[in-house]
Amino acid sequence: MSPNTKIKYGIGILILEIILLGLWIYSMKPDPSVSIGIVLIVPILFGINLIIGVTLFYLKKPFSKLFLVNAFVCPLIFYALWNLWFVNYHERNNTEYKFSINDVVYELSIGKNNEYFYLCDENNNGRVYVGKYENKGDSLLLKDSDFEMYIIDNKLYEFPEKRTEINLIGTE
Repeated sequence: MSPNTKIKYGIGILILEIILLGLWIYSMKPDPSVSIGIVLIVPILFGINLIIGVTLFYLKKPFSKLFLVNAFVCPLIFYALWNLWFVNYHERNNTEYKFSINDVVYELSIGKNNEYFYLCDENNNGRVYVGKYENKGDSLLLKDSDFEMYIIDNKLYEFPEKRTEINLIGTE
C-alpha cells in the first residue's frame, strides 16, 4: 500500500473519529458533575486503540501503525471535544439577569433544563436565595424556603430587600 493511500485513510479515520466522538459527547450532554469521568474515558480510548493496533500488528495488517499512533491521538481529540462542550456551558443552560438595589448588584440565574433558580448579590455577601420556579402563564413564580417572588415582563416583584417592582437586565 502506498504512503499516499495510508495518509488518505489516516485522514479519513481522523475525521470519522472526530465526528463520532463529537456525536457521543453531544448525545451524552454531560454536566460538570460528571467531569471526573474523563479520568476513565481517556484510558479506555487509549486501550481500545492500542489493542486494535497490536492485534493488527501481529496479524501483519497494513493499518497497525495507524492505530498505534491513534492510541495517542484519540484521547487528545476526546479531551479537546470534552473541554469544548463546557465552553459557555452555564450560558447555554441558564438565563441570567442582573439588577441593583442601594449600590448592591444582584445576579439571578434561572435553569433552562431544570426548575431551579439561584439569586445572590454579586459578591455573595448577603442572603442567597435558591429554590424552584414554576411557569404561571406569562410569569415565573420563584420559591425558596422562606419567600415567593414573581417575574412578569422582565420585572421582579416581592424581592425581600425591596418589595416594589425591580427591572431585570438580561446578561449574556
